[in-house]
Order: sequence, then structure tokens, then C-alpha cells
Amino acid sequence: MKFRRLFLYAVVTAFLAGLVTLFTWNINGFIIKGSKTPFTYISFCAWAVYFLVGASPKAALKAFSSMIAGIIAAILMFVLSLAFGFTPWYAVPLAVVILVIPMMLMESVKPFNNVSAVFVGTGLYFSLSASGAIPSFDFFGYTRAGLAELFYVLVGFVAGWLTIQLRAFAASEKQAEKNHAVPISPSAKDSRI
Repeated sequence: MKFRRLFLYAVVTAFLAGLVTLFTWNINGFIIKGSKTPFTYISFCAWAVYFLVGASPKAALKAFSSMIAGIIAAILMFVLSLAFGFTPWYAVPLAVVILVIPMMLMESVKPFNNVSAVFVGTGLYFSLSASGAIPSFDFFGYTRAGLAELFYVLVGFVAGWLTIQLRAFAASEKQAEKNHAVPISPSAKDSRI
């Protein structure tokens, strides 16, 4: 791709990133009231995950289901940690050791078999807890935090999909310049970074 087109693609993607930020900041508290921090970072992590899992809606759907499994694992880690007394030095590490085993075994369970996405789902859920976003350590609090994470992940996946569409358009324009023709639509072959 010529630098001019690459630069234009970068600028348009930057505006998309700004729109994602603006959107997520303006809906802060949409699912979890009283959060001190917008969950924009979840959308940006998911945007990156979209590319890491293959930059396609099908791969994103598989990653999304795997992230649900990761959220469930994180909730179970909280439940176990609290059952172990939470404050002893061993409570959280022991819960992690116990739950990482089934997380790794998810590799053989479709449609949850993207283990990296399972771990991302777990890590992002823990980040919600660290930001004070889990309103209470009960079913209601865990569920709201999980739904919030999934919502922001969807925002990131949509941004990833839009980025691929922009890239495909820029790539098809490059091909059109070479052929001196006007592109009709981006080709599926050019739809990945």
C-alpha cells in the first residue's frame, strides 16, 4: 500500500479509536452504576483480540464464547478465594491453581476451546474487580460485571471488524490503482491485516 493510502487508513482508524473512546466514556455506568473508571480499556483489549484470533467474525464468535468461559472461571476463583477466607496468603493463589486446570482443559471443549481468549476473559474480569466495578460479591454483582465485560468486548470486536473493512477498502484501492480500474468492492482475500 502506498504511504498516502496507509496514512489515510491510519487517520481513519485513529478517528475510529476516538469514537470508541467517546462512546465508552459516555456510557460509563450503563451496566454498573458508580464505576470510577470507564471500561474503555476492555474494548481496546478486545479490539486487539479480534486481530489475534484471526480477524474474522467467526473467529471472534469463538473467542467471545471462550471469554464467557473465562468470566465464569474468574467468578469461581472469587467464590473459592472467599471460601478459603480470602485474606490468608494462600487463598487466591490456591483458587487460581485449582481453576487454571479446567481453563486449560477448555482446549478440548468446543466452542470454548480458544484458551488464550479464556485467559483474556478471566484477566479482564479481574481488572473489573480491581477497578471497583463489582458492586457486590454475590450472584448479582458477578453477573453485572460479567455482562459489562461482554458488552465492552462486543464494542471492541465491532471496532476490529470495522478496521478490517477499512483496511480491505484501502487495499482494494491499491489494486485498482495498479489496474487503472475502479474497485467494485473489497475482496475477501484482502480483508485481513
